[in-house]
This record gives sequence, C-alpha cells and structure tokens, in this order.
Amino acid sequence: MQVRERWGVLDEMVGGGFHGVEPGEGTDATEMMLALAESLVAGDFDPGDVVGRYRTWFAAGPRDVSLTTRTAMLALAAGTPWELASRRAYEILGSPTPGNGSVMRCAPVALRFYFDNDARRRVSLADSALTHFDHLAGWSCVALNELLVAAMAGRLEESLPAIAASLDAEDSRISQALREATDAEPSEIHAGAFVLDSLKAAVWAVLHTTTFEGTLVEIVNRGDDCDTVGAVAGALAGARYGADAIPARWLEALLVRQRVTAAADGLAERAAT
Repeated sequence: MQVRERWGVLDEMVGGGFHGVEPGEGTDATEMMLALAESLVAGDFDPGDVVGRYRTWFAAGPRDVSLTTRTAMLALAAGTPWELASRRAYEILGSPTPGNGSVMRCAPVALRFYFDNDARRRVSLADSALTHFDHLAGWSCVALNELLVAAMAGRLEESLPAIAASLDAEDSRISQALREATDAEPSEIHAGAFVLDSLKAAVWAVLHTTTFEGTLVEIVNRGDDCDTVGAVAGALAGARYGADAIPARWLEALLVRQRVTAAADGLAERAAT
C-alpha cells in the first residue's frame, strides 16, 4: 500500500523504505547470499566458514536482520556452538513460524551444485539449519534450488510438477504451495515473511510474467516483505531469463555489482570442475 501511494507503479531503484537504504544498496538478503556464495567459491561447503562470514556481516551492524536470523546470530555471539545456534534461537523465540531468512540466501547452492543433485539437497538443508531450525525452511530451500536448476536448464514449467511431487514425502505443505502457485489468483498471493508465502509468491510471479523486469515489478509493488520475496523471485527470474535480461539501468545503479558478478562467475567455474 505504501509503495502504491507514494510511487504508483515502481520500476526504478529509488532507495528509502523502512530502513532508509540508498538506491541500489543491498539488504540482508543480498549480503547473506554473497557471504554464502563467496564461501562456496572458496571451497566445498564448510559450515564453520559460512557461519564466520555471517557473523562478520552481522557484527558490522546491518540495517535489516530478520528476527530468527538475529536471534541465531546473538546465540553465536554468546558462545553457542554453530551446530546448536538455530535450535537455541528456536527455543528462545518459542517455536516461531518459519521465516524466509534462509530461502532468501540459498540460490548460490543451485549454481555451485548444478550438476550434483545429492550435494545440492544436502547443502540446501545444511545452510538453512545454520539459522533456521524448523525443517520447513530447509526443505523450502531445497525446493527453490531445484526450481532454479530447472529454470537454468530452460524447463521450469514442465519440471515444476515433478519437483513438487519429489517433496511430497518431506513436507506436503511445500508441494501444495508449488502446485497452487501455478493457478493462483493475484488475490491469493501474499509477499509475506512466512517461508511458504515467500516461495509461493516468487514462483507465481515468475510463472505469471514474461520478463525479468516484469517479475520484479510485480513483486516489489506488492509491498509487505517485498525485498526478501524480491530476492527469491529475482533469483528464479534470473535463472529463467539469464543475466542479459536484467535492465541496464538497474545494473548501473547496483552498488555491489562487481561483487555479485565475481561470485556468480566463481560459482559457475566451481560447478564445472
């Protein structure tokens, strides 16, 4: 509602918002994704290294940190071993509804392990568990990374039913969300922080638009948790349409462009070895 009242249809990087970001500045989704990506470029998945990079990011005082991630980071700072930090956060918060703080950052796993199905699934779950104890968050990361691989291969729509079916035994709520995204009405889409709302909204936006820009404009103008859901939808749209589909005016404004490009190139090189 605030986006529509101030900007009408927003299709430029204007900055501002609740956290007062600069045009083209990254949010927690960008920074955590880059931390994971750069760790995966440096070597195989090393949870200790990834946690160290997350802690360095958190110690710098980011403007925006989701509640679950913040609580896990604070547990780590208090001396909780990384293997137990997400469980500790889960206990402190009182078994919260699983949020989208791990699915927003997990896309590098799809590119790094593009050719390795087992590793892709294992690392998707393991990275999510560093901050999100609830298995629904982890399996949502698995789902997104499977969708990303299908999109990069040019077969997103035809692969979606099989991907949904492959998750029935793990958590049927994820399968249902993926199936509903295909035929959902716009009024049924909520760009909220609940991980299934985020996943469903991102998939729906990609399936119901025809360009990278169209996908992002659709999501961002819904407001709510649109930066995080935009990160998920942007990853999926990028996988579907490729880097050349990103509007030049957006790339020029992106403050972390070189870092993103270097990480993506490194992940692609690692996947091919």
